[in-house]
Amino acid sequence: MTMTIKILRWTAITLATLAVVIGLVVLQLLGLAERAVPDYAGTMDLPGLSAPVEVIRDAHAVPHIFAESDPDAAFALGVAHAQDRLWQMELFRRVVQGRLSEVFGSAALPADRVIRTLDLYGHSQRSLDVLSPELRTVLDGYAAGVNAYLENMDRPLPPEFQMLWHEPEPWAPADSVGLVKLLAAGLSGNAFSEISRTRLMEVLDDEALKTFDPPYPADAKRAVRDMASLYRTLGLERIFAAIPDTGPPGASNNWVVDGQWTRSGKPLLANDPHLTMLAPSIWYAAHLDAGDTNVIGATIPGIPSVILGRNNHIGWGFTNTGPDTQDMAIEEVNPGNPAQYRTPDGWADFTLRDETIRVRFGDDETITVRETRNGPVLDTIAETFEDVVADGHVVALKWTALSSSNTTIEAGYRYTKAKTVAEFDDATRLQISPMQSMVVADVDGNIGMIAPAAVPVRSPAHETGGLLPSKGWNADNDWTGFIPHEGLPRVINPSHGFIATANNKIIADDFPYFISASWDAPYRAHRIEQMIEASRAHDVQSFEAMLADNKSLMAEQMLPYLISVEPETDQMAQAQTLLRNWDATMEKAGPEPLIFHAFLKRLHTRLYADELGDLADSTSRRREAFIFNAIAADPVTDPAAEKWCDDVRTQQREHCTDIVRMAFADGLGDIAEMYGEKMEDWSWGEAHPVVHNHLPMGFIPGLRGFFNLERPSAGGPYTVNRGQTGSGSRPFANVHAAGYRAVFDFDDLNNSVYIISTGQSGNPASRWYDTFATLWSDGRHVPMTTDRAEIEAGAIGTLLLKPADG
Repeated sequence: MTMTIKILRWTAITLATLAVVIGLVVLQLLGLAERAVPDYAGTMDLPGLSAPVEVIRDAHAVPHIFAESDPDAAFALGVAHAQDRLWQMELFRRVVQGRLSEVFGSAALPADRVIRTLDLYGHSQRSLDVLSPELRTVLDGYAAGVNAYLENMDRPLPPEFQMLWHEPEPWAPADSVGLVKLLAAGLSGNAFSEISRTRLMEVLDDEALKTFDPPYPADAKRAVRDMASLYRTLGLERIFAAIPDTGPPGASNNWVVDGQWTRSGKPLLANDPHLTMLAPSIWYAAHLDAGDTNVIGATIPGIPSVILGRNNHIGWGFTNTGPDTQDMAIEEVNPGNPAQYRTPDGWADFTLRDETIRVRFGDDETITVRETRNGPVLDTIAETFEDVVADGHVVALKWTALSSSNTTIEAGYRYTKAKTVAEFDDATRLQISPMQSMVVADVDGNIGMIAPAAVPVRSPAHETGGLLPSKGWNADNDWTGFIPHEGLPRVINPSHGFIATANNKIIADDFPYFISASWDAPYRAHRIEQMIEASRAHDVQSFEAMLADNKSLMAEQMLPYLISVEPETDQMAQAQTLLRNWDATMEKAGPEPLIFHAFLKRLHTRLYADELGDLADSTSRRREAFIFNAIAADPVTDPAAEKWCDDVRTQQREHCTDIVRMAFADGLGDIAEMYGEKMEDWSWGEAHPVVHNHLPMGFIPGLRGFFNLERPSAGGPYTVNRGQTGSGSRPFANVHAAGYRAVFDFDDLNNSVYIISTGQSGNPASRWYDTFATLWSDGRHVPMTTDRAEIEAGAIGTLLLKPADG
């Protein structure tokens, strides 16, 4: 969702003055935000229901829906989502439709051009035809619930609608399918890594590329270098600039153990998916009880199903696998007929599609999208055609999610129906995109991990292995098929009794298929395994402690380099003394985590800013293997790695100890400038608050204090309790973390716990806007029970939904 944040930050700046004026009127003078808070108790007669439904709100405003059928349960979930998250639903729906400009004006045109070019919503509409009748009734029921609430609500629309003078359109089933595609877009992005690699080729030679960017395809080096001149003329950097940075792909942890590791003798499972922190959270807790369905967990408003959770028989959790499911295809345009492009069989006509983007306060824009056999051509995303076309070539995007037969939403629905690990595995056959590493357990004691998706198979003759843009007219670069379901990564009931994934490499070196060249470093995965193996009596409480673990194995590995350099100031010596006594845990109190991360940020700059120049900022995502290879390199045996420590901009030759010392000093200087000279006043909790940004009001001065949520937070980029740091004026803020956490106890599933990071409501005037924020920050959870008596004991209200016709 980081792309959406970038888009709406631009929009927010453009609309700041207008929004502040309207916001003050709406929020302070009229009090519409308070008046828009819905009632959770009472009766509503609504068309579209087949039988009455009860929606009991527990002590935390989580809706527990008791219905007689799945469509009626989905209807009630649509009502609850609309009550609490209507703006979030409208915003993300418009993102996937490419219709932000209708609300925000021309500032949103770059985003709409991207989405319209990809035709995400068109694919969503067409995908409805491949879904089962059972799911279609659920999608129809959900849409009917949202729309019935909109037509019968007795409160003003949420404050964002009032401030922007905007009203939502009726919800449609394709909107729900589109949100699944939007989620896939946020968890993908390797095609743009291909562009990044082409840019690196401009400044680094082959040897340096292999050191700095290990995915560089050394075995295809000749073909790659032969294409370098073509890359230079394509304007790929303009494509890179035109598409908003999607940020780090979703990171997460999940692990599951069987009975040999637990006090009860039954499995335990934990999951905490990491995404951009938003206010409200992307996640929304809900419980649906309908006939033989009894499922509870995290939903996404707009989608009528539990995404992550458990039923009476199984529980499941996801982490992002990060597969290579995208390719950039260079297409040659026919010089004699620009309506054609070259294929392996000769010239073929582009498929043309006109997209009209309506622009608020401006002129509408019509773009003509060209498509090839590989996918949509990306020339419409930039300001001018010439920006991305040169020497008779264009670039097309090939991506598994750009399919009109995508059944991923069907897979998600069937996960909620599975009763065994084997049934869950069978349901994963319908998962197309995104690829997730899914852990699962059942009440019979079985555990497993499956990583399903449509993952392309490339020919050994492929010019670049899929790691760089390749010629679209060369048949050797075509996908030859997809990894068969039976060939996907899978572990069922391992003899050692546990499975853990944390975006790390989940396959053996001899795995027969290529999945990815961009696995996360295994620090979190190794730490999880350490903690699992530390006890044979795990329970819910020990798993909660694991979710809150702040030990950084990366910091532990780096510390010897920091404390061994000769200090150049008394301040550095003082910092070294603190670090020598530090256990590498990223707790809120104390300066040590702040000192470490300030150094680490500066170490990146010191190591490669001189070689990369203007590219340094855009390639600054953590490169742990490169860093340790560089600073630990022996100048005699590994000169290629050690030479990164020499600053080519200076006359003298720097060594790695010099670079570590200078980065150390730089980091200390940065902290002193932000927090003062006194080290005793520095604390990680102050520098590293979790920041939940509202879209888009959280980026507007004068409004962000009302809409955004912040809490002190522990953890860091390499801890199980992960908190990815930010940039800009708040470089250490926690902006990407676990918006949902859960532990499932298969000895008694009602003993399970969960939490989201904000509250259920999306209205800042509601008491339920930040219900969970402090609990989340403190590493705590709430009961995840489906027992009606327990739910009613602390309920804050019951809403009875009755069919309007009786």
